[in-house]
Amino acid sequence: MLLLSSLSHALSHADARHGHHPRAARRAREAACRPSARSSPMMAEMANGKMEFDNVAREWRCKWQDDGGGKASSATLVAIADVVDEFLPQLKALDGAVVNRAVCGGGLDFKL
Repeated sequence: MLLLSSLSHALSHADARHGHHPRAARRAREAACRPSARSSPMMAEMANGKMEFDNVAREWRCKWQDDGGGKASSATLVAIADVVDEFLPQLKALDGAVVNRAVCGGGLDFKL
């Protein structure tokens, strides 16, 4: 359950950083993402210009436990889903936010 606690903490940490009020936190995050007068409208570059991107993402990961039933019935995944569902409306309310979930059965990874 330590991993579940860590995921919950990570998801709630964004609001806690900017105060406890969700609107104030959202305004602070949106202001931080707005381009400044000095920022360039060009895509960011990496690898000496061989890679360009216009999307920067945050990913939270944790491990889940296979209790014998795999992804279909894992109690750990159910608990993770409950935590994610609690914070999903706040995450989706962020301007331009896209939220994806990924579950890896081989590595027992959950990614948000």
